[in-house]
Amino acid sequence: MKTESKKTLFHWIAFLLLALILFFSAATLAVKNAGNLLVGFIEDQAVPYVLKTDDVAMGCVMAESLTLLIPSLAQVNASPYKLAVMFDFLSGSCAEFKAWEEELRYLRAVYIKNAIEAQDARVSQKRYLNLAASRQLKGYFNLQKAYSETFDANCPKLESWNDEFYWLIGLMDGLQAVLNDLASGGNANVPLDISLKVGRGAGCLDNEKWWGVPAAIQAAIWVNFPSYKPDDIEPLVILESAVQTGLRQGVRIAQVVAAKIYIGLGDSESVKKIIRDNVNTRLTVDTHADFIFLDEVARIQLQAISDHMWTGATGKRTPMGSFGSFWDDPKNTLDTIDIVDIL
Repeated sequence: MKTESKKTLFHWIAFLLLALILFFSAATLAVKNAGNLLVGFIEDQAVPYVLKTDDVAMGCVMAESLTLLIPSLAQVNASPYKLAVMFDFLSGSCAEFKAWEEELRYLRAVYIKNAIEAQDARVSQKRYLNLAASRQLKGYFNLQKAYSETFDANCPKLESWNDEFYWLIGLMDGLQAVLNDLASGGNANVPLDISLKVGRGAGCLDNEKWWGVPAAIQAAIWVNFPSYKPDDIEPLVILESAVQTGLRQGVRIAQVVAAKIYIGLGDSESVKKIIRDNVNTRLTVDTHADFIFLDEVARIQLQAISDHMWTGATGKRTPMGSFGSFWDDPKNTLDTIDIVDIL
């Protein structure tokens, strides 16, 4: 081969190698930018849009479909951990919903004295609670990853509304993970010291701005783990104030925390009052337009508590149109059978 031809071939090879290097560099940059753009779009557009909707069942489908996908964006140098906090919270809640249905099956079996059905339902309930706890624990660990540089400090740098929102959801992940793990028999192996960290983290948020939820979380920690409680604090007083804050603002998440606390204390009358207040305030205080989804989740959780109480007493869940009333109310007419309900 002539020397000139060799030089020409060398130049072409060098050109092709350079072109390939530039192509792969551009492709890598494009993939990285695409990951960041996708995370940014979901955080800034998709999540606020979902929060304004009221179809929680559809939110479950979305969350359970995307929960595994979101963390994979870390492989293209995006930072999806805040989003993962939210999706783990939602998918964990979906598992809780299924656990509630199994609990109702258990209560109906107990009511008709079917021991085998009751045992099976209890096992199924604990499995779903274990799944919920596992998902919520992942959400809490993703919160740690999202704020890894400042997580062990007294308070992280919460520089935007988004930062505060995801911090709050991550704390709720941690609290629910602990409580659901305890209810499932501890199979998810959620460290109990998360409770202390969640209580401390709640103090990093403005209680009024976030519908009383931070104070409600702290009250829940102090009631369930009294050794963490400061001597000069009365948790139930703080809890009631937190509930009223949420009621005034039309985001009633603190009520759910309060209801679960009173259930643990065996105070069914306080639980009934919370449910009645939820129904009554909806007549006078509109749900915050930007957080319809969260308020609807709270309503569904309170309805599940109502169903639990009704089923334990009567063998069936809250009748249609009766949310906010109870079987033992003075003017209740439960003996009248509605053919529409049967059909």
